[in-house]
Amino acid sequence: MMYEVLIKEYLKRLSLKDINDFANKNNMPLESGEDKVIYDFIMNCWMEVYKGDAIKAFNKLKTKVSQRTYDNILKLYNEFKDKIK
Repeated sequence: MMYEVLIKEYLKRLSLKDINDFANKNNMPLESGEDKVIYDFIMNCWMEVYKGDAIKAFNKLKTKVSQRTYDNILKLYNEFKDKIK
């Protein structure tokens, strides 16, 4: 429950610049418009990724971004998920 509150507070301040900065920092170049798609996905699907079926949630994203971006997102998700366990 505490993590949910922290996530909700963080998301209130999340911006497209944050998405782009994170992508650049992680050597994950985004194609035009993908930052907005990722932002919308985070805002609308974070709870499903956090508590539900993450793969089902990510499948919603698969057709909206390039295959390279999708693969990078899954890779980063798995790396970070493993770090916080």
